[in-house]
Amino acid sequence: MARRLLPLALAFLLGLSLAQDGKALYEQYCAACHGAEGQGIPGAIPPLAGNPRVADEAYVVKVVREGLSGPLEVNGVVYNGVMPPMPQVAEADARAIAQYLKNLSGASAQPPAPAPQVQGDPALGRALYLGQKALQNGGAPCQACHTVAGVGFLGGGSLGRDLTDAAKRLGGEAGLRAVLQNPAFLVMREVYKDKPLTEEEAAALAAFLVQVSQEAPRPASLYLGRFLVAGLVLLGLLLLYQAILWQLRPKSLAERIRSQLRR
Repeated sequence: MARRLLPLALAFLLGLSLAQDGKALYEQYCAACHGAEGQGIPGAIPPLAGNPRVADEAYVVKVVREGLSGPLEVNGVVYNGVMPPMPQVAEADARAIAQYLKNLSGASAQPPAPAPQVQGDPALGRALYLGQKALQNGGAPCQACHTVAGVGFLGGGSLGRDLTDAAKRLGGEAGLRAVLQNPAFLVMREVYKDKPLTEEEAAALAAFLVQVSQEAPRPASLYLGRFLVAGLVLLGLLLLYQAILWQLRPKSLAERIRSQLRR
């Protein structure tokens, strides 16, 4: 009898350990977007508590590590955002998260009331994006890596993706707030690991990006400033090169005579 109970006890303890580890991992990687109790954000980010899809462990592991894009229907509500992949989460850790989600209960019946959110100021968000106002914790301005249509004469950096349609891709203002406060993108996560955005900064940047998505200029003018400056710089370099060549050219006999007469 004891021999039969031992494997069951070990399996129970292993499942309990996975659930405990999964809770910590969930809080680290998922809670900022999906909520502390898996309640999600209405209309922006789907809930995980009470979500029938989380019963499929293989599906959860794949979504965590490879990401997912909408449209996606959960409990009769359609979500059309993008969850970025998190390959930095090991497969064993993703399984632990999946096990924790299976055991998550009670949050779907009576989800906790969402905490009051700071009102986003798009004007402040623009200043933070451009670096005209420094981020409180010393992080780099968004424009160092990203560009958005019609903002900044030179457009911005090219390391990251164009953010003109970020509001549409990442679940509107609520989704953007969550992503900005808990970056899932590997490079962004490292850059802001010790310099996180404050709630006010995330709200302002989210409001600004929503405004950008609604007021994006015509595509023809998107990079006009960048091309104009690049053309002027190239022209200046060509003129400088021509001037140097003119000074180094062999002088004609007439020029040498005139030069000697001036002396």
